[in-house]
Amino acid sequence: MAAFKPLIAGVLIALIFLSSLYYSITLVDWFDWRRNALSDLGNSAKSEVAAQFNFSLLLVGLLMILLALNYVRRSSRISWILFAVSGFLLQMVATFDEIYGQLHFLVSVAIFTCMGLTILADSIEFRSKAMLGMFALYALIWPLYFFIKTSMGILTRAAVAEISSVILFMAYFILRCIKAPR
Repeated sequence: MAAFKPLIAGVLIALIFLSSLYYSITLVDWFDWRRNALSDLGNSAKSEVAAQFNFSLLLVGLLMILLALNYVRRSSRISWILFAVSGFLLQMVATFDEIYGQLHFLVSVAIFTCMGLTILADSIEFRSKAMLGMFALYALIWPLYFFIKTSMGILTRAAVAEISSVILFMAYFILRCIKAPR
């Protein structure tokens, strides 16, 4: 991976995740964006695509850590650590899948929090209005999800909020890879 330029590596990581997600969803007939969380695909007791889905999370997490260590670290003081921790937490989501109950929930909260903090730290370090705007959008996703779920009575699981967060993080991720030194 060290031989790849950061942008190519970032796009490759995003494509691995998105193609794995797409592949997993197309292989099961039970997944519904309103009734499921993305991690339902990785439930080792209930999902027939759990091994493939969780493996892709482990791989993407590892690649994020390597990208943070090889490229992002060269251009930041703090955010590269959060970037690497986000990769590690993604691996923990795969390791502690939904059968772990509360532990899985805590790890999921931790990764979405860490991804947001990564965007915020980078926007401060780079003094980037674009990244700060991404953080503002990212910070609105989960409160909006809980508002819709609780006050409007729409029964929904977290898949839409999760994929919204992930897509926004990937947009940041690729923008960050453009700024990383070669």
